[in-house]
Amino acid sequence: MNLGQARVVLRPRAGMDVLDLAAPFCMRNWRLLLPLMGVALGPPFVACLAARYLLGWSWPAVWACALGLGGLVHAPFTVACGELLFHDAREVRLSSVVGRVLRRLPALLLAHVLVRVTNTLAAAFMFVLPYTAGAFLVVHEAVLLEGAGPFQALGRSARAVRGQGLSAVGVAAAMLVLPVAAVFATEISLDALVSVVLQLGEPFGNLWREGGTPYALAGFFLTVPLSAAARFLKYVDLRTRKEGWDIQLRFMAITAESRGANRRARARTAVQADSGASSEDAA
Repeated sequence: MNLGQARVVLRPRAGMDVLDLAAPFCMRNWRLLLPLMGVALGPPFVACLAARYLLGWSWPAVWACALGLGGLVHAPFTVACGELLFHDAREVRLSSVVGRVLRRLPALLLAHVLVRVTNTLAAAFMFVLPYTAGAFLVVHEAVLLEGAGPFQALGRSARAVRGQGLSAVGVAAAMLVLPVAAVFATEISLDALVSVVLQLGEPFGNLWREGGTPYALAGFFLTVPLSAAARFLKYVDLRTRKEGWDIQLRFMAITAESRGANRRARARTAVQADSGASSEDAA
């Protein structure tokens, strides 16, 4: 890993800085993330629609399915973000991203279940939930990017977040609020487009009456890349703080500057020596 090739400035960031950077990071790397959305988000979205309209599931059951699948489909975007930190989007192959996720899928599934069960139990004691949500924020990154086992990943995440608990809780809260806001925003926008602009009425019903629509479901899944990017960037911030990546980069810059100065000094010495030799020959 060559820190000098990082495509994001490696420095400690506040929680809001991490969230502000997530959207530009996704937009800058759309060449990889856009096709990945089709591969990773298309199947769970279709599966949820099939459960509703073919199998007759209730909307609460569909939303429960979407929540479970939504947590898992963060994985390809986490791996993609790890690649994009050091490589241009045109250099990263979609197949390699999917392959890395599949190789780590068993460990990821167990880690995902452990985190969900822990957070569900902690929700019974509201004052405990913020702690577990923050402590286990970067479990996916530990499994997928560091190759940690499920239980080992829980410990790594908790140690990485230590000292940054409040910031981690803030990012976790933003990841919770973002899909909710997107559900309502997408529902309002697409419902207005179909019913008012296209004059097609409400072919899928209404979120407020039915409890869900394909519009709202699409809004939920569309936030996955942004949420994954925010969490990954917080992971980068945590490692920067713990391992001193920013300090290493400063030393690298100082070393490079020193080498450049030495080369310039040797060049000047050589030029002066040549000038002196030329003067002696002329004399």
